[in-house]
Order: sequence, then C-alpha cells, then structure tokens
Amino acid sequence: MKQTFFLRIAAGLLALLMLVLASCSEKPGEARPDASTPASTPDAAETEPTVEEEYDPFSELPSDQYGGRSFHLLAREAYLYELWTEEMTGDVFNDAVFDRNSLVEARYDVKIEPIPIAGEWGDRDQFLATVRASVQANDGAYDLIDGYAATIGNGFSSGLYLNLREVPNLQLEKSWWSALLRDELTVNGRLFAITGDIAVNMWEQMQVLFFNKKLAQDYAIGSPYDAVLDGSWTFDKYLSMIAGHSVDLDGDGKMTVDDSYGAVYYDALTFDNLHNAFGVRYTKRDADGGVELDLYNDQIVSISELASALAFENQDVWYTNQGVGDSREPARRIFSESRGLFFASVLEDAIIMRDMDADFGILPYPKWTESQEAYYTTSRDGRSMFAIPIDVPDAAFCGLITEAMCIEGSRTVIPVYYDKVLKGKTARDEESASMLDIIRAGLVLDFAAEYAVQSERCGFIIRDVIEQKTNIASLYKSKEKVYKKSFEKFLAAYYE
Repeated sequence: MKQTFFLRIAAGLLALLMLVLASCSEKPGEARPDASTPASTPDAAETEPTVEEEYDPFSELPSDQYGGRSFHLLAREAYLYELWTEEMTGDVFNDAVFDRNSLVEARYDVKIEPIPIAGEWGDRDQFLATVRASVQANDGAYDLIDGYAATIGNGFSSGLYLNLREVPNLQLEKSWWSALLRDELTVNGRLFAITGDIAVNMWEQMQVLFFNKKLAQDYAIGSPYDAVLDGSWTFDKYLSMIAGHSVDLDGDGKMTVDDSYGAVYYDALTFDNLHNAFGVRYTKRDADGGVELDLYNDQIVSISELASALAFENQDVWYTNQGVGDSREPARRIFSESRGLFFASVLEDAIIMRDMDADFGILPYPKWTESQEAYYTTSRDGRSMFAIPIDVPDAAFCGLITEAMCIEGSRTVIPVYYDKVLKGKTARDEESASMLDIIRAGLVLDFAAEYAVQSERCGFIIRDVIEQKTNIASLYKSKEKVYKKSFEKFLAAYYE
C-alpha cells in the first residue's frame, strides 16, 4: 500500500479539509454555533462572568451503546491509511487516525473493522461486482463503502446505495461534510455518495500550478504571486510568462523530454481543468433543481480551442502524451530538474517534490479574464466517495458511526496539521501558504464531470478533444444523441 508515502502526503493535506468545509457548509442566514460568544446579561457590571460553553458536535446525536458491535468498512487499499490503522506508531498522522477511531469506538462501544479491497480505476468492475453480490445476497456485509469517485456511480442505477439525505443520524448540513459536493450531487432530493472530514484525498487531488522560482527570476517574468493577489493572473498573462522558454538542450533538433520548456503537462485532465478555472460548467439547473447538460456553447467551444492550442500548437509546452505515454513522471522530472518553468499537476506533488533543489511556488489556475470574480479549480476524480449499501440491517447505526468518524476527523486530526504541516511543509514560502487559501476557496465540481463514466463521458468532452486530437464541433456532433440519452438514463436513478 506504500503506506509511508501516502502518510506523508496525507499529513500535509488533511488539515486543509476543515477550513474548506467550514467555509462552504453554512447556509445563508444560518449561524454556526460559536463558543466564543458569551451569554448576554441584563447588567454585566452586576453579574459574575458567565462560563463559556463549548459546542458539543455530538449533542444532537444518540448516545447509544452497541456492546462491541462491529462497524464494517469496505475500504480501498490504497487509501486505507486515512480511515484506519492497527496501532500507534509514533507517526503523527497514523496516531491521529488511531485516536480518532479509538474515540469513536469508546463513545459507542463499537469496533471499526476495515475490509480492504482493490478499488482503483482498473478494479472498477470487480469492485462493483463485490458490492452487488453482497446486496443481492442481502447479507448486510458492509456498513460503509469507500469508493473511487469516478466509478462509484456505476452502482446508482442498480439501486445499490441508500439516499444519504434520508439516513438517520447523518447531519450533512454540518461543517464536517462537504457542502460543495452535497449540493452539487443532490438531484430530486437524492444523494448517493459524499465525502467530508472522514477523508483527505479530495484535497490531495486538487489541481494547481507549480512554478520554479529560480527560473522565474532568471527569465525576469515578474512575480506570479503578485499577479494572483492583484487579480491580474489571467490565462493571457500565463501565456506571456511561458513564451520563449523552450530550448533544445541536447541539440538534436527535436523537442523531447530531455529539453527545457515554459510549461509541462502530463495528461488531458490538466487541460480540461481550464473550464473549471474559467468558471464554465457542463451542466445547468432547471427551475425545479434538475440537472441538464450544457456541453456545447460559445464559451465551451472557446475553452476547448484554447486547450487544444496549448496542448498541440504552443512550442513552449511539453505534454506527456506526445509520445511517452500517459504518465506524470516525465513531466514531473522535467520540472524537478529545473527544465520547466510551470508544472500543471495536483497538490500532492508538493510533497513528492520536497527534495527538489530549486524552490518552487504553488499557484491557482489563472482566470479567463480579470473581470472573473475568483480563482477556481477542481479535485480530480480519484478521490474517495462514501456510500451506504441499501441492504444494511440498521441504517441508523451506519449513519451514527459514519457521522461520528467525520466529526472526530474534524476535531482530532485536522487541527493538528493545518499550520504545522500543510502550510509549514507543503508550502515552501509564506506566499504559497496564502495561495493555498485562495485555491481551497475556489474549489468547484460539476455533476456531469463527476459522473462522466456513467454517461458516455459527456463530462469529459474537452478531455476527449485533447486525447483524440479532434475538435469539439466534430466530437459533439457525433456524440450529441448518445450523450443526452446516457445522461438521462443515469439521472433516472434519482427519480425512481
């Protein structure tokens, strides 16, 4: 499981979750409990100071005891580290997870028991078959399922999962759950999968731009940090900064992985993220809150053309798919060896590249224009999403322990890491630390992209333009009917 590697990444990123979810979870006009606000008194001068009462997040939950009952968690092997550990080891993240689970177990007299399963992209059919077989047998084998975000929706049309909006004891409006996902993925009052403070890899997979600070100084491009802060960090400014920095270092007359570039990219999703960065969605909501596809309009056509030009026509860009396979390593190597000014990747690479000799900074993706209100990005679809199978014998029990794990995740683990690890180690300078605040505040998701696998890749339309080296007009014309039909078929699960 490469646990040590994942623990280093998770320790750096887990704390990011609390502040993001806290900032986006409150409803307009709904105040969060505030332990710092003292009770009002008619005359403060004549009364004793009141004792401030700390808000207890468990106060609205039952205090049932379950006599050592097992809570069975079907968990992806690669991400088991963020959900369960057998013992304390002295590693701060491992021990925080152990403490979180121990507190939950003691509070309700339960035993959290993981059931590891291969759950990555190539395992999607077997993962679904495992869950389906359990549900069809009605054996109640799993209380909670940790699935791959892109493929967990494969079980929706089969009716494998409960509507989380109706599971007793789940408090999805609370700050420890992702309001962003809750609202975006709810249709007709139904929600089948979500994530929150129970997991961390939503933040590991956030798409960002890294830049080499030494090269930026050598090329005299100015400070990207200043551009972000004054609102001028746009796509055009980014293009101007990468221009003219491709160099045939080995003199072989060809631009290869051994040469130098203004920017490096490793797969089509890093280009597809432009539509998120520019605040343009693949879907829209109708008057009743239903989801409709909105894949082909002037904005999306323009973004697709910009992405294609960046990938294939810009001589200062290295794109890994140009002959060496779909791998992050060649692009990361170019950047780590100071042969790339910018590197479009995910936040977890900040930990992987900590031994890089030259200093690097972390930036949000640029705006489309200066008039855009904020900087946006998304989280790639390899993150964990949690669902409760429909055959559980006691949904209230499943909801309670899941909720408790999420609450304790926000209290026991997250606060330890925010300042000490995330901003202290992942970011190499104070400016990058402030950029992380901006990046997390602009996290967005899109229903069609989230469930593209289940709807003929409709939410991968720009990604497929890049991968197939085609144009969006041709692709959309050839796929329009199948996009709409498959998307409507997928949505049927929300109305049955």
